[in-house]
Formats: sequence, structure tokens, C-alpha cells
Amino acid sequence: MIRVVFIEDSTITRFGITTAINQQLGMEVVGATGTGNEGVELVQKFNPDVVLVDIGLPDISGVEVIKKIKDYRSSTKIVVLSCNHSQEIISAAVNNGAESYILKKNDIPLIIEAIKTTYNNKSLFDSEIIKRGLVKFFPNHKGRGRGRIFDDSLSEREISVLTLIAAGFSNKEIATKLFIGENTAKNHTRNIFSKLGVNKRINAVKKGCELGYISNSNNVAQVS
Repeated sequence: MIRVVFIEDSTITRFGITTAINQQLGMEVVGATGTGNEGVELVQKFNPDVVLVDIGLPDISGVEVIKKIKDYRSSTKIVVLSCNHSQEIISAAVNNGAESYILKKNDIPLIIEAIKTTYNNKSLFDSEIIKRGLVKFFPNHKGRGRGRIFDDSLSEREISVLTLIAAGFSNKEIATKLFIGENTAKNHTRNIFSKLGVNKRINAVKKGCELGYISNSNNVAQVS
């Protein structure tokens, strides 16, 4: 069971995402609050596996929350869920121990994936952050946590997306087939491109075949 504490000042957002997490098998929100100081207290009380935290909180900064949590319990993984995508804030969050950083514009499935990925000692960064090349500027976490800043291997969901790309489906069609939002499908596609070091769908498919993520297919030639 992945035990989660959620720190988010928007009541509606907090309720919606908490409900979604609690509907997942093997995941549970053990505490949720709208302030940073109460969030730190919840972490000290429940010792969760993962903390999902916003940056813009009403009392203290999410960056300060991350620092306090890591100072108290370094093994707890941190996923930042924020609207803020400035290099300064992202770097501060990661330097203080955050393993993953995604933006609020994303759909629930990506948030769930970020929690699972981070729990499994890997990191997930929003495609916009990757696209802007900010990940390469992040130093290591000073030994905090066991996850890496970014893992180049494709996740199971990304392999599913790549398989559908190889079959010639558009992001919109992929979203429909996987029951996710189109923006989430686009995000997965960008992550695949970044991890495989390509900028075109056909090159992603070819590289995916070379690396054994998908089997060679006659459909590859039809992908543009």
C-alpha cells in the first residue's frame, strides 16, 4: 500500500485528487491539508511513503515544506504538483529533495503515475520541464532519497503509448484508447521523445524497436 499525504491549499483540488487516489488499488491518502505547517505535522504523524505537495501554500512555501520533510524523514518521496514552472522554483524544489515535479494542467492519470513512479525510486518530470531542458541543470539531492533525478527507461504506460504510435494512432486516438486526456497523451509522447533522444514519431518507433520496447512491425513505415 502506497501511503500518501497531500498538501494543497485548494479545497476542490485537494478533494478531487484525494478521491481519485483513494480509488486506486494499493494507494491511500492517509492525510490531507491546505497548509504547509499542518502538512509537515501530518508527515510526522503518519510517516507516509509519498508526499504530494503544492508550491504556493498560504503559510510557508512548498520548498520549505520539502526541506522540513526531508530533514525529518529522508526516505519519504516528494512529488511536487504545481502551476509554477520557473527554473528557480523547480531547482529549489529538487535541490531540497523533491524527486518528481509535474504541473497542475495534467490529468489525474499522470498524477497517479507520478506517485507510483516516485514510490518505485524513479523520477517523473513534466514534459514542459523536459522540453525546456531544465532537468539537466539539476544537481543530485545531496544523498536525500534513493531515486534518480530522471530515469531514461520507458514506463509501462509510455511503452503502451509507443506501441499505439507504432500502429499509426494520433495522440487524440491514443487518449481515447487508454482512457486518458489528450494532454496526458501528448505529455507521454514528449517524454518518450526525450528519453529516446528523438524528435519525430517514426524515429521514436524505430528506436523503440532497436531497444526492444516494441516488436518490429510493418506499421512503422506508416508513422510520420
